[in-house]
Amino acid sequence: MFIKRKNYLSKIDRIRVSEGRNLDKGLRLDRNERVDAWGNETLMNIFKNTPDYFLSVYPESSNLYKKLSNFLNIQESNFILTSGIDGAIKTLFEILTKPGDIIGVPTPTYAMYYVYSKLFQVRLHNIEYKENLEFNYDEFDKFLKTNPSIFFLPNPNQPIESSFNVNELREFANKTLKADCLFVIDEAYHMFGCDSGIDLINEYENVVVMRTFSKGFGVPSIRLGYLISNEDNMSILSKTRFAHESNSLINAVAEYLIDNYNIVQDYNNNVIKSKDNLKHDLKELGINTHGNNGNYLLLDMNSAERASKFVLYLKEKYIYVKGPWSNPWEKYITITIGPYKSMSRFVTATREFIKNENK
Repeated sequence: MFIKRKNYLSKIDRIRVSEGRNLDKGLRLDRNERVDAWGNETLMNIFKNTPDYFLSVYPESSNLYKKLSNFLNIQESNFILTSGIDGAIKTLFEILTKPGDIIGVPTPTYAMYYVYSKLFQVRLHNIEYKENLEFNYDEFDKFLKTNPSIFFLPNPNQPIESSFNVNELREFANKTLKADCLFVIDEAYHMFGCDSGIDLINEYENVVVMRTFSKGFGVPSIRLGYLISNEDNMSILSKTRFAHESNSLINAVAEYLIDNYNIVQDYNNNVIKSKDNLKHDLKELGINTHGNNGNYLLLDMNSAERASKFVLYLKEKYIYVKGPWSNPWEKYITITIGPYKSMSRFVTATREFIKNENK
């Protein structure tokens, strides 16, 4: 092998996310994406006023910074654009960790936390959820005694949802600060009903917030996120940014959605209403659910075998869901929530599956 440096990377498996979905016929409930299509009219509106030199020049992100600064009510010096939350996580690992450092995350959670822990050779402390799906505070306190570097807290988390209000986030900030540990709040799903910890960046020097346009804004295709903290922290975290943090196509989409935020808000409100209706429907069908503040639900299928059969049954109907999850959560699957009208196909298929079981 010619490449000798960091050859430990050759032992780490990285595979591309397998799509394998029929996007024309399929109902996409497996990746917490926007379930409904945006439509051609929206695409035309985004780009109809772009100048004729739009594709010929390097991207200019200053306008997006101004719009996002006003939208968030923070200074431009308090955030940087990243390639989704992936890019934000990578920036934190790259700048703030060294091999052997201890990082903590609730488990199970977003897969890239595990990937980056291997890539940057840090020791990952998994704070496992309790059997009743509650956050394990005892395990968190044990983690704080290990001299940790960073605690990542998705709020809300997925697939097992835990969500915390501002006072609870403040308590996490206090405890991590006393342990000389960075407290990073992953707010990928906060726009579906969860409290935000963004104001804590002015109260605690160890608080960082990560956000994305993939979930609440409904445009995972543009791969845009941002990293938020106080100015002192950002003066360091911004140093490894690319020459251009974003590009013109991404900026055009993001600026349009900020300017027309009512479209985003209306969709998200429909998702929140739909979730309540779905929980009622599934309860009537004998399926218990878990989740209140994200665009997803965790479904308890009672056994790993039943969960697997249900997933395969839905896939045959071009309905894509996520799961079953690995041990000890193998009886659970996750579904993305869209507006209730869009979810009728899933509800009908679920009724059919249960009816066939009882034959």
